[in-house]
Amino acid sequence: MKKLLIVAKTQDICDGIAQLLSGAEYEVTSLTLGVEARAAELSIYDSVIISTPLGDEFGLDLVAEVSRQCGAGIVVLAKSEIADEAQRRIRFTGAFVVARPFTRAVLIQTLKNAGVARQNVSRLEHENAELTQKLSDARIISRAKATIMEYLKLSEEQAHRHIQKQAMDLRKTQREIAEDILKTYQRAHPDD
Repeated sequence: MKKLLIVAKTQDICDGIAQLLSGAEYEVTSLTLGVEARAAELSIYDSVIISTPLGDEFGLDLVAEVSRQCGAGIVVLAKSEIADEAQRRIRFTGAFVVARPFTRAVLIQTLKNAGVARQNVSRLEHENAELTQKLSDARIISRAKATIMEYLKLSEEQAHRHIQKQAMDLRKTQREIAEDILKTYQRAHPDD
């Protein structure tokens, strides 16, 4: 069962939204203040619905914070007159805005779309982190190769092979070997 957090101005509004979603296999938690939502363990939720305005704030700042803190799909409920402006203001969060009034089908479909979009964003963030790490590794390995090419008078191919062999022999990553090389030659030649 998916965990859903509903944040709205009153408990009655939360209950109405939860009733609208009954039978949609959500375990619902309701909160009525933005400050309560900020204090909650947001990472446990699969989806978050924020019905604007809240009791203590409008709610769009909360959308941004929820987006940063958890991987949940986020749906914002707003009056139809301000729905476009709300979407424009929170476009960087990946949240979906649904204009009131809306139907059960629209809300459920938007929750599904928000969940899929959030999964895609999470996957892309993970891939980006992996690529950033690989680029960082490549830079350090390249610096280490240049260092041992200079000090040991090796060709680039020999330096590359030296790092690979050390990594295999010592059962370390090439980055770890490269970092060790850089530390060794920094200590040996601190003026460089």
